[in-house]
Amino acid sequence: MTEPKTKIAARIKEAREWKGLTQVHMAQQLKVARQTYLDLETGKTEPKVRLLSEISEITERPLTWFVYGDEGIEILESEYKEEIDRLLQFFSRLPHSARHVILQQCINLASFMAEYTRALTHKNK
Repeated sequence: MTEPKTKIAARIKEAREWKGLTQVHMAQQLKVARQTYLDLETGKTEPKVRLLSEISEITERPLTWFVYGDEGIEILESEYKEEIDRLLQFFSRLPHSARHVILQQCINLASFMAEYTRALTHKNK
């Protein structure tokens, strides 16, 4: 059985490669030394939650995926399946122009939330 630390390390590397980023770029984005980042990818050190959250944001992978893999995505999907299904039903009834406006607002809100979270994270360092 593979140790959880090793699985997280492999997923960090997989997410970086999936996004097409270099180790140097990731280290710069995370404001850590390249060797520190390399230690995360090889499992030599475990990431703190804050750092893993930043990696999740940079690579656009769900935070739960790093810990649970694809099972984590399934956990989220099953937990919110009913709500997501209802939203999709309502959304599909809207005219195309209304859907476009709502999607744009969602993108703006997600961007705001990401910036707000980043600001809080940096404030608490």
